[in-house]
Amino acid sequence: MSSEGITQTVTDQQLADLAELVGTGPVDLGAYTQAELAVVLGEVPALTVSEDVVLAEAVRSLAARGLLFREPQDDVVSIVGDLGLIRALVDMRIATLEIRRGHEGPSDEPWRWGISLLPERVAAADRVDALGLHRLALVSAEGLVDIIVERLIDGRADIPRDGAVPVGLTDEAVRTAASQATTSWQLIHRVPRSDGTQLVVDALVLRTGDTRVDLVTPAPDDPGYQRVAVDAAALGEFLVGLAALR
Repeated sequence: MSSEGITQTVTDQQLADLAELVGTGPVDLGAYTQAELAVVLGEVPALTVSEDVVLAEAVRSLAARGLLFREPQDDVVSIVGDLGLIRALVDMRIATLEIRRGHEGPSDEPWRWGISLLPERVAAADRVDALGLHRLALVSAEGLVDIIVERLIDGRADIPRDGAVPVGLTDEAVRTAASQATTSWQLIHRVPRSDGTQLVVDALVLRTGDTRVDLVTPAPDDPGYQRVAVDAAALGEFLVGLAALR
């Protein structure tokens, strides 16, 4: 079964109600396997599961939990519950942010985040743990920035007097900095455009000292890269800027 036979919608009023709800705090939507999400979301590169037997088992699992519903003699499958809500919201996304951990970490903490930015400043967050479980949640855009900053900074971060000015880096220097960093995170922000193209912004957040965290981004007027020291406020401003890109 592919996602082409699955239908689910969210009205503008329902989205406004969700925005009001997540404004009071994150809303957890449960955990699902990669195959279950692949059945529901379809051709998402990070979720591709090719084995038919795995997908068939995921369909049975979802049906057994009462999350898939089909009327007799009807080819359209409806998704009920939180997973149906996620399916409908993903179809409304205006941008995506993927965050990948590049260092070793606790097995119970996410190593990858898939975030869909939605209208009404709502975001759907998919946190993937080492077991391959996808833990889904809805959160306000503002709340999401705070969560991401806390996770990526993970400790004290000060901007030294000479650290606020961007410094150019070669490709080799970027690889060296990433390999020597205590913690490293890759951020990939994608904004689809009406002409079929997409804007892609790729960045690294590296802890390079006990109290120093560097943000590495493509240099605006150069084929190379640049690094600049950030604290929690500066990284938050960068994320807010990403979310505003169209």
